[in-house]
Amino acid sequence: MAIFGRLTARQRLRRATRESLAIPAFSSTVDCTPWVTGGLWPAELSPDTPETATLAEYLTADLQRITRSANDELKLVRLAGMPELARQAEEARVIDEARARAGRRVESTIRQLHAVGDGPAAERPHPRDADPSVDAPPDAAPEPPEADESGHDETPIIDPEVTEPSAARESDNERLQRLLAFVVHQEPRLNWAIADRSDGTTVLVTDLAHGWVPPGIALPQGVRLLEPERRGGKAAALVGESARIVMYAPGDSLGRLDDFAETKASVQARELPSIEDLGWELTQATHWRDGLPRMVHTLARAAAAGTGVAEEEIDLLRVHLDTARYQLLIQHPNVDPALLLNCLLLAATEGAVTGDSTSANYHLAWFQKLSTPPGSV
Repeated sequence: MAIFGRLTARQRLRRATRESLAIPAFSSTVDCTPWVTGGLWPAELSPDTPETATLAEYLTADLQRITRSANDELKLVRLAGMPELARQAEEARVIDEARARAGRRVESTIRQLHAVGDGPAAERPHPRDADPSVDAPPDAAPEPPEADESGHDETPIIDPEVTEPSAARESDNERLQRLLAFVVHQEPRLNWAIADRSDGTTVLVTDLAHGWVPPGIALPQGVRLLEPERRGGKAAALVGESARIVMYAPGDSLGRLDDFAETKASVQARELPSIEDLGWELTQATHWRDGLPRMVHTLARAAAAGTGVAEEEIDLLRVHLDTARYQLLIQHPNVDPALLLNCLLLAATEGAVTGDSTSANYHLAWFQKLSTPPGSV
């Protein structure tokens, strides 16, 4: 019986191994590059010349960024546990949107290339344009004697000062449009609004959850976010009174979304009053919380103690964070409050273990505000 039992166990192990090899790995590599950028590279950039090298370099970097973003979304789709047909439809949507963005980026590069090529060309002498059938006269006329300039003062030749045309000043609406395009380019599935207030501040909001801006979105320098508070309504209503406002809804066109090269990212937009003893508060908030992976509390304790955290653990934390964030985007505008609070804790913990105290403080402040029952002090 013992031999029979061992043989049966070995057979079960072999069968389980064969079945596991037949099923794609959970973390198999996702690469949609052929579907996103295949056939889009412009023929005008194929010859490697000094004039096209810079444009080609920028285009390559942007196409790679678009592809990486699409791959990250596809990974989250696989982790979301959707039914097969729903998953296939979502994957097709992600690829279609990524290819559309890549196509717009290529068109922008072609326009820039043509703008450079249409500049006025300097006229060059063409000595061979003369009629070759006309011979020079046999006897050249004698050159006149040089004039005696000893009695004349030399007059200095002053080149006229060339004044370059100054670049057109960016209007206030154009500035808001550029700043808004900076975030829309990263997350076009949300409703966004950006506005100048009468006190001179520029406020950026989204209506995902009370005006909270999720992690993973770089924010442009010079904008402010809303402070934690329970709010409702559309993005424009969340802004409040303003001197001017620019809005975006999924599907809207912002023109050339890639024309924000001078826009710099900054973490200052997420600055809020510092939470006293942030590490202890985060550790308490993540302790035995329903729906939150146990590892989050462990990493929060490690961050509070100042001990090191392995890169593998940080990567796993980011997988949980990306999954929660993706589920929120799917649920928008009716997000699950419990899922939102867990996403806030995941984002705060990710900021704490990576040394981004500003982001950790921002997300934990939102958690503290939204986890407090309405009407409580």
